[in-house]
Amino acid sequence: MLTTVWIALLVFTVPGLVVSWISGLKLPWAAAASIPVSFGIYGMAAWVLGMWDMRFDVRSATIATLITAVVALVWRLGWITVAVVRRRREGRRQASEEALEEVPADTSEPPNRWRSVLTYARNGGLLDHRWLLPAAGVGVGAWLIIDRALDLLLSTRHGLDDIVQGWDVHWHASTVRFIAETGIASSTRMGELRNIETQQELFYPSAWHAGAFLVSDLAELTPNEATNLTGIVLSGLLIPLAVALIAWRLINNRGLTAQIGAGFAGLAVIASPVLFWVGNYVGAWPYVAAIGASGVVLALFMSLPYAPVRILAALVAFIGMFQLHPSAVTIVVLALALWWLTHLLWKPSRASATIARGALVRLRDVGILAVTGIVGALLVLPQVLSGAEQTEDVLSYSAEVDVTRTESWIKALTMETRHVDSFGDIDLTPLLVFAAIGGVVALVWRINLWAPLFYFVSLALTVNSLKPFGEPWGDWLGIIGGLHYSTGHRLIMPVALFTFAAAGVGMAAVIRLICLGPVKQFAKVSAAASVVLALVVAVPVQAWARDLVEEGSEFSIMAPHNDRMVNDADRAAWDWLIEQPGGRELRVMGDPADGHGWMYAYNGLQSVSRHYAWPAAGEGTATALLFWWPQLLGAGNDGDPDQANDVDQAAVDLNAGFFYASPWPFWAFQEPNLRIYDELWTTPGVTPVYRQENVTIFAVNQLFTDEQLDQMRAPGNSPEPLPPLPTKGELGLAETEEEWDETYYHRPTTNQDEDAVDGPFAPDPQLTTTEEVLSRNSWTPGPQSVEPVGTNQG
Repeated sequence: MLTTVWIALLVFTVPGLVVSWISGLKLPWAAAASIPVSFGIYGMAAWVLGMWDMRFDVRSATIATLITAVVALVWRLGWITVAVVRRRREGRRQASEEALEEVPADTSEPPNRWRSVLTYARNGGLLDHRWLLPAAGVGVGAWLIIDRALDLLLSTRHGLDDIVQGWDVHWHASTVRFIAETGIASSTRMGELRNIETQQELFYPSAWHAGAFLVSDLAELTPNEATNLTGIVLSGLLIPLAVALIAWRLINNRGLTAQIGAGFAGLAVIASPVLFWVGNYVGAWPYVAAIGASGVVLALFMSLPYAPVRILAALVAFIGMFQLHPSAVTIVVLALALWWLTHLLWKPSRASATIARGALVRLRDVGILAVTGIVGALLVLPQVLSGAEQTEDVLSYSAEVDVTRTESWIKALTMETRHVDSFGDIDLTPLLVFAAIGGVVALVWRINLWAPLFYFVSLALTVNSLKPFGEPWGDWLGIIGGLHYSTGHRLIMPVALFTFAAAGVGMAAVIRLICLGPVKQFAKVSAAASVVLALVVAVPVQAWARDLVEEGSEFSIMAPHNDRMVNDADRAAWDWLIEQPGGRELRVMGDPADGHGWMYAYNGLQSVSRHYAWPAAGEGTATALLFWWPQLLGAGNDGDPDQANDVDQAAVDLNAGFFYASPWPFWAFQEPNLRIYDELWTTPGVTPVYRQENVTIFAVNQLFTDEQLDQMRAPGNSPEPLPPLPTKGELGLAETEEEWDETYYHRPTTNQDEDAVDGPFAPDPQLTTTEEVLSRNSWTPGPQSVEPVGTNQG
């Protein structure tokens, strides 16, 4: 497992680290930016390759990384060339001025190149000790999260391959399987996975899944294993890194307070229920990763006016964050706007002697930020436009709770949103106290206005999702909140990021005060004492943070790994089905809500459902017909028991050879499809071929030969006995003595009459209830639908 985790770590970081470093970032910053930059490369490569109908795989991802590295090298050489030209001009101007003033030539020793290199490395580079404490905090914090989560996951029945009984993870695992099978990882081509029949376009950010696929390929994991591993490792790395960088920016210098504060923030963030743990429980794994990436991208963008060479890395990181999940863009844009308005506008990146010069510097600063963001947005614009129609669906979500206005503010302030009650009686008071101290330090000492403003806006967004404000504030906040599905457990995440970052700063400030940091006479001794004390305090801090969520972390990981939807009976059935005639080629129909679609992610069975939610299949489609009227298969038409009807034709059109019944639905409010679960037992055009516990598999007769059906129904092939079927002799259909004992499998033998009445009402299943279908249906296939000849009695 350690080797597998290291492979995942390398997949997520190495491309971004190399490209960032080549483009001009020093190694500590290149390491910090590596993950979002890596996913920027993966996401863009997947989209471009998808347009060209080329496979996304390890080879193409490597080529994409090399191409991006070449672009980064050209970018860096351009900056070096500009710097050399500028230096020569300044040298010539200085020499000219010295000649006019008759200044003696400089007879000192020529500059030492090695000394220049060391100076470069010590000033923000690998030899700069100022990155060590933040890196230590982030490293230990990430290890605490990943170690705890993996330890719990590996204790499940199937370990890393255990199936999450959840809504979103089903889709994530299906996407990883889809990339492995087809090489399609483009976010704009996800409709080919989801909408089997219609192939209707669907935009879904897929960089997360592209990275998970690379891990599965290189580490030789199943799609489900790679999905589980990526969900833990990627967010486990990004969340501590995000809070550490935000803490660094709260102080916004390289002093010891910033270093210690960043280290404590990264170390303690395991204690946040609402970040990694609740995010993991609800299956919002790409979203949580994007929230973590937003802290990295924000911190990187804030350095651009001072180091424009970082523009390329910041641009690719922005793209990577977007392609993990677009919602995180609102965090970066809002925080940057507040930072520019309250800080950079008043204290620009460069000092200026005149008003005109100051105006130019301010235009330069905002131009750098704007151009980087706009270019990044333009590069992903085609993907945004393809997903524009789905924005309304996202905005329509709501997760209001029954609370008073005061209670909504208290819940947001204490970060007690959805599912936090499952963590037991946890007390975050010490954290909130240190966060308040850190906020005061940032505000009073560093005159940091943007962070408190952003925190308040994020708090208001969360409150509005719990209990909407009146107009106009409720509508305005709803626009931003809607892009986060208007759910409190998602909108609280930026609040938690800044709370833990401020708490880290608060702890660092207290330690510096105890060690007399503000007293200049004791500067060196105070610095050493502060580092020692911080390292000592870090031990109980990490123990407190880990113990605080011990109960809740177990709930977060273990609760979704019960047998609610998929159990060992399902796994056994899928293993059986893949080996049967047509098992690898024919599609499998069923009720998406019962979770049977996990078979696709599990072993590649061609389920029509790749998600608990319905595919896009409008009224009258084959998918809708087979869902609403499966009991009409082989039931005849227009009074003729042998004539094909619309449902028979739908099975042929969809190439649906099997029905899989494994009740019950995912949500309590979802109506079970009893036509699949119960009525298929008496449907003339299907045959039960497998049964174990609550799982039953039916074969659609017209897509198989008698020999294939006999093979599947052979004695002992099904774990539980199957009901006997009538023979041709018993039904009076035997024409020879040899046919007397042959099992009769009913199939339509007459084509559908072109003048037949329209088929049954078959609307989009996700938009219509069973009652509406029954009330609107006026079509009857004939008497054989009531008492069909040759029915398979259950």
